Parts: sequence; C-alpha cells; structure tokens
Amino acid sequence: MAGTVMRDEERGLRMNVDASHDIAVTVGLAPSDVLQDIFEHVCQGISYFDADLKLVCCNSLYLELLDFPAWMGVPGTSLSTFFEYNARRGEYGPGAIEQLVEERLNLARRFEAHAFERERLDGTILRIEGNPVARGGFVTTYTDITSLRRSEEALKAARDRLEERVQSRTAVLAEREAELQRKTDMLETVLESVTTGITMFDCDMQLSLINTRAAELLDLPQSLCTPGTPLSEIIRFNASRGEYGDGELEDLVQRSLGRACQSDSHRFIRERPNGSTLEVSGRSVPEGLVTTFNDITEQRNAERLLRDANSELECRVEDRTRELRLAKEQAERASQAKSNFLAQMSHELRTPLNSIIGYSDMIRMEMFGPIENPKYAEYLELVNKSGRYLLELISDILEMSRLESGKAELDVNIVRVRDAVLEARLTVEERAQRRGLTVAEEIEDALPSLEVDTRRLQQMLLNLMTNAIKFTPEGGHVQICAFARSDGGITIAVRDTGIGISGTDIERIRDPFTQVRRPSNVTEGTGLGLSIVDGLMREHGGRMQIDSKLECGTTVSLEFPASRTKG
Repeated sequence: MAGTVMRDEERGLRMNVDASHDIAVTVGLAPSDVLQDIFEHVCQGISYFDADLKLVCCNSLYLELLDFPAWMGVPGTSLSTFFEYNARRGEYGPGAIEQLVEERLNLARRFEAHAFERERLDGTILRIEGNPVARGGFVTTYTDITSLRRSEEALKAARDRLEERVQSRTAVLAEREAELQRKTDMLETVLESVTTGITMFDCDMQLSLINTRAAELLDLPQSLCTPGTPLSEIIRFNASRGEYGDGELEDLVQRSLGRACQSDSHRFIRERPNGSTLEVSGRSVPEGLVTTFNDITEQRNAERLLRDANSELECRVEDRTRELRLAKEQAERASQAKSNFLAQMSHELRTPLNSIIGYSDMIRMEMFGPIENPKYAEYLELVNKSGRYLLELISDILEMSRLESGKAELDVNIVRVRDAVLEARLTVEERAQRRGLTVAEEIEDALPSLEVDTRRLQQMLLNLMTNAIKFTPEGGHVQICAFARSDGGITIAVRDTGIGISGTDIERIRDPFTQVRRPSNVTEGTGLGLSIVDGLMREHGGRMQIDSKLECGTTVSLEFPASRTKG
C-alpha cells in the first residue's frame, strides 16, 4: 500500500514537472545535448536553477547521487518538486512534508553561497556547494566524497562522450552558433563553480581548457593559462621554481612531459614547495589529455598527525606498562611482607592470648577457691570474652591474608550436606534463643554429598548463621536450607527476616573490613566474615550470592558447582 501511495505521489509530481517542462521549452531554457555532455564530463553532480527556482539543467550524476528518477531532470522542474520528493522518502527526517519543503525553499530564495555535507539514507556522503549566478539563480555541485575513484572514472567517461558529441554536431554548428555561445558561458559558470581543478590539452599537448581552480592550485600566471599554451612551457615554468625537485632543468622537463604524454592513465601525489599537497590524476583521451587536481593538504596533515599521535600513544603505553609492571612487583613484595608479618604476629599474639583465655577460664571456674568479690568475676568474664574475640579476630585476619595470597590450601573430604547443616544449626541455636529468634532448616531429600574442606564449610555456615542472628531483631526467623540446582550443583542458603542491605551496599559488603548499616545493639564485628566466605567459595570453585532489600531480610547463598558433588 505504501508503494502504491508513493507511486501516486510520484505521478502527481511528474504531472507538475511535465507542465513546467512545457513552459521551459517555450522560453528556450532546455539544455542541449552538447551542454548535457559538458555537464556529464565533470566528476560532480550539478544542478542549475534560475531565479524562479526552476531547473535550467542538471547532469545525470546529480540525479544518480541523490537517487532522483530521470523524469525529474527535465528543464523547468521546480526546486520544490525535488524537495517534496526527498521529504516524502525521508531524506530530511521526520516532520510535516509541507513544512520541510517550505523551510528549504526559504533558504534557497536567499540565493546565498553555501557549502555543507549530507549523509543520505543509503550511507552515501555528499559534499554540496551552491553558488549564486549573476543572471539570477544558482549552480549547485554535489560531490560523492566516499569514492574519489568513481568521480575520476565519471569525468573521463564524460570527456569521451563530450568529444564524440562535438564531432557529430559539427554540421549544424553554424546555425546554432548563438545558442552554443550561451551554452559555453553556462559551461564556464559550472567549471568555475567546482572545487576540482581541471585542465585539458589537445593531441599536440597545447592547452585547451583550464578553470580558475586549477590555476589557483598550480599557482600559474595568467600568461600560461591562455588556450594554445604548450604543456612544455608550463612544465618548464614549474621546473624552474623547484616543483619537481633538484636536477638539470631540461632533464626535469623531458621526464615530466614524458609522464604526462604516456598513453596509460596516471595518478600521483605532488608535494609543492609552498607546503600544499595535490592529488594529480591524468587520463589520455583521443582528443588529448584531461587532468584533474585536488588539494588534499588537510587530509595528508591529518594522516601525519594521526601517525604522530599513534607513535606518542605507543610510547605512553610502553611507559605505563613499565610503571604497572614495577607497581605489580612492589605490590607482590608488599603482599608477601604482609603475609609474613601476619603469620609471625599470629603466632606471637596467639600464645599470650591462649594463656589469658586459659587462666581466666580457671579463675572463672574457681578451680583454686572462690572469688570473694563479685566485681572480680564480672571483670574476669569481660577479660575472657575480649580475649576470645581478639583470638577470633586474629584468626580471621590470617585467613583473609591466606585467601588474598592464594595460599589457602583445602583439606578436601566427602561431607553429607544434611550433617553439615544440622551441625551449624545446633552450634548457633542457643545464641538465637537468647536473642528471641527461631531457627529452622529445610534440606531437600536425597541430596548428593559435597567434596569440600569440612572445617572451611563449617566456618562459612557459622559465619552466615551468626550474621543472620546478629542482624535479625527479636521475634525474627532464621532458616538454613539446602537444595540441588538444575545444573547439577548444590546451593546452601541462609535466610533471615532482619534489617536487610541496600542495593548500593551489596557489592561493597564483599570487601574486607567493610561494615554497613547495623542495629544499635550490635557492637562486635570486623567486616571480615562475608569477605572470608566469598574467598573460600572461590577456592571451592563456587560463588557467594547475596539477595537483600532494606527491612525485608537477607538471603546469602553458597552455590557449589556440579564438580563438587559426589553420589
């Protein structure tokens, strides 16, 4: 249906174009085949609209680059027709068709020089340059900057067709001399509007045509830009001012002239003494030689800057790599020193702590007689409790150090999941009851056993159960459950109805010594428990997963891989 609508709209546009065409023929504005051939010769799409914004002429490359149908290239076609065609197929983006067309017509009515780039829906990038004409209207050029080679081939083909047309029209030249003069003036206007320098030499290597852009790019005096100037004189002028490097003048002239006269096409880059860079392309045609000149100074400078930037970046990467290597070595030395220090301090601290704990236990039990002052018993209880807490802290720090250094060796055994879960529950049940909490377990039947470090598994479960009890208010509930996953692994999870963890804190809580929101009645804790559990799970090839929401409780899951299951 959309295609049918587009064809109806296109038929409407064509009817308008046909009417405009009849008017254009009446006033004698239709370009002749000769002019059309001239336009076809240049490597840019060209359109010429008069002061009434009616098409005077255009070349086929213009229609091709903008993907216009051939019927729109008829002289007299209104510029609004082109704008409307583009708007309907989405070239100008979303919006009302009439508004999009009117906006562009308002800009065109200013008849101001303009230049910009536009990317079409098919990915083609066009350079569009418009210049007003003294008699009214404007000439616009369209350059496909995505394919320079395509432009060169189009120019050569246009030149060949132009020469063939000129020969076939020689018989009627006299009667159309006035018209031809007008077309010649128009061609000069077009040639002076393009940004590519163009020269043509005949078979005797004498200048036939040169546009202003070519004279500017080559920095030629006016005396050498007149038709009939031999190519050898231009080459000699260039050689005398060092355009071709050092050497004998006549040798340079003959070498350059021979390259220009060779039958094959040629293309090369010329670095001029003034610092500019030209891309020169020459093609031999039956009538002589056509050459185009493009200033690519900015492109070459950009390439040079890019190479310099890449070199600098490589140097910086090498320097940074060297710095990182040194930093890594220093970090490894520091880590080793820390591990040695912690191992030594663990031994040095454990010995007196064990003595403090042991002697305080003996005194608390009144093994050698009663404690007469009850305050001493209270103090002894605090000393014993603090000693045990400090010993636990030292053990946690040493365990964290072993995990970070990769030296946490596992003593692997076959463990029944049900036994491990029940043991952990019994260990913390008294503490939970003191806090007014209920503890339950939910263990799936016929669970496989786990091949793990038994002591480390109990350490992980007790850490999670203790945390759940610590952060669950009185009257809450703690549950430990175990079940098999579809991938063959086993998950042991501890759920509570506690205060929960915010989303921003969940990932941060895995870091050592990190403590987040806690109840006012909780004073103990170093922030190492979950970090140790996380590290031990990685050592077992599994992972620790935390799911929590503030005031809605927390679930911490130990996910053991299928490779750890047995039976």
